[in-house]
Amino acid sequence: MPDTFPDGMTVLTRKAFESASARNLSAGKAAKALAAVPVRSFAEILSQFAPEEAGQEELVRGLCENNPRRNRASMEKKVRDWLHGKYRPTKREDLLELCFLLKLPAEEADAFLAAASDTGLHWRDPRELTYAFALRKGMTYAEAAALLQRVLPEKSAEMSETGNSFTPAIQGEAARLETEDELKRYLRDAWNRLGENHNMAYMQLMDYLSLLEKPQALRADEEESYTVRRIVETYLDSRFPPECNRKKLDRKRKEILAGWPDEVTLSRMKTRKTDVTRKTLMLLFLATDGGEEEADGWREEAGREEEKDAADAEFRSSYMRMNQMLSACGYRMLDPRSPFDWVVIYCLRAGADPEAMEGLSEKLAEMLGVLFTAVPQ
Repeated sequence: MPDTFPDGMTVLTRKAFESASARNLSAGKAAKALAAVPVRSFAEILSQFAPEEAGQEELVRGLCENNPRRNRASMEKKVRDWLHGKYRPTKREDLLELCFLLKLPAEEADAFLAAASDTGLHWRDPRELTYAFALRKGMTYAEAAALLQRVLPEKSAEMSETGNSFTPAIQGEAARLETEDELKRYLRDAWNRLGENHNMAYMQLMDYLSLLEKPQALRADEEESYTVRRIVETYLDSRFPPECNRKKLDRKRKEILAGWPDEVTLSRMKTRKTDVTRKTLMLLFLATDGGEEEADGWREEAGREEEKDAADAEFRSSYMRMNQMLSACGYRMLDPRSPFDWVVIYCLRAGADPEAMEGLSEKLAEMLGVLFTAVPQ
């Protein structure tokens, strides 16, 4: 593949990408290659954004100062576990508080949140919009929490579950707010346009589901509708052997299965009772082979570069389209050092093999079968 693809990766990340995107890699060999990939640690993410403020003592002190009722010994254990890789913070409020402890401007906080979780700042969420304002003004976490209480509309004000706007518009408007009064008025006036769920992700989810609910039939009179249950059973079954002991899974396998959508969660996403997750969209991308033909931008680039290898061209197109989809929905783009993302990249490459008879979803099922049938009983 060209040396310029992909750009901006560290040595470790590029090696992980190259192992996932190697040609003619069987599922068995892919499982062994994944075992050698170093997972990005939370300590590494912290040091990338604020090395001087990311030490254990600094973080413990900051957490205790933010809330004097916190037990210092408990905070020391919590931070030590974060930094030593025992687990990483998953609560959104913990990650938002860390943005203030690390003294990140809003733009870097957005990148940190994306690296540490699945999504950057969610500007349509009134809380995160307010925190972004506070970060831009150099406030502390305690000051931001107090600000939030002052500027939120009265509890009697009803918020739409979805809002009718999209993140780029709200972000642009919020960036122009300079005073607390302006922020308070904006939250009041824009209240019905805000919401905790990702609108673009929901639209993408419904596009994918519309394709899966009405699969193409050989004959017009054979067409049938797939229920959510059948979609899950056909395309999103994790293929996890029931006899395997989940407690004995290693970290990579746990991360691959974490948050895997089932019938209930997918139904709740469809009815907007819960937000659409990054993992769900990526799985549906694989299930629909991307859901659409190559993007126009890719066609132009492919034409300019005159790609000779059709498999490389198809892989690059799929890789770029998935990243475009994730970025448009406000989610972190593909990270080869994330075990689940590594598996997805492998499926994109394996599915682009001109001799491959299976689609992307079948490649995923094959890979999962290899990964989890070897788990200790």
